[in-house]
Amino acid sequence: MDLDEVDRKILKILQADGRLALSEIARRLNMGNATIHERVNSLESQGYIRQYRAVLDAELLSIDQVAFVRVKTNAGHFSKVAERLAEEAAIQEIHEITGDADLLLKVRVREQAVLSELLATIGSYDGVTETATEVALRSVKEEYDLNLE
Repeated sequence: MDLDEVDRKILKILQADGRLALSEIARRLNMGNATIHERVNSLESQGYIRQYRAVLDAELLSIDQVAFVRVKTNAGHFSKVAERLAEEAAIQEIHEITGDADLLLKVRVREQAVLSELLATIGSYDGVTETATEVALRSVKEEYDLNLE
């Protein structure tokens, strides 16, 4: 499905505030409630809207230790390793990458001891040959919204 300008506007509005009532979206776009309801349902069913959620403040929750881990694997093992890594709750993101490593992980934990335990666990996985970790000193920007321009 190709998105038209109205669909993009709906997505931008919902991305900024997923709790906004469909009637308020209709008012902002000067459209009928039923039309907006149909369009949002279509965007959901087509997979453009995957879910609605609250973005929590990691610092206030004291889950603010961020690290990036590059993982090297034996040839042909990176998919199996990635699937196993996906089971680890502290790992927020897993990306298959080019370059010296096969996978890049974004990890968020409460304290360094938890990170050390996680790294030991990852290092013990079958197929993992090496890890390299960078700990973030400060997060300058973390953006969750997609640029729809």
